[in-house]
Amino acid sequence: MTPTEIITADAIERNIDPNQILVSLRKHLEANVAVMLKKNDSVLVLKELEGHAMELHLFTEDAPLTLARSIKYFVDKIKASDIEAVYGKADNAEIIEMLRRLGIPVENSDRPEFNWMARV
Repeated sequence: MTPTEIITADAIERNIDPNQILVSLRKHLEANVAVMLKKNDSVLVLKELEGHAMELHLFTEDAPLTLARSIKYFVDKIKASDIEAVYGKADNAEIIEMLRRLGIPVENSDRPEFNWMARV
């Protein structure tokens, strides 16, 4: 699947307008305030926050085992960068649990607009 197909399918499953997400994503990518990583049928969007922090958005059509491999790939890429912390708004507790099983120290966010964070 292409990134657009993955994002569209994931958004539809969450009852979110995929066009709104795609337009916003395009603007952020063109402004160089976001980057997108793809592995298997998962896309991770990283959007700049102040400091060396990033906001994360995961879009996936991967089966659970493949998703774990995709997340491991994303984690390795983040660890190889100068990012110090990542933040997210998880609406799926299974994703948080998967991160923990992969050795990511997920904790409650110190920013009110997010519900979790991890120091890299």
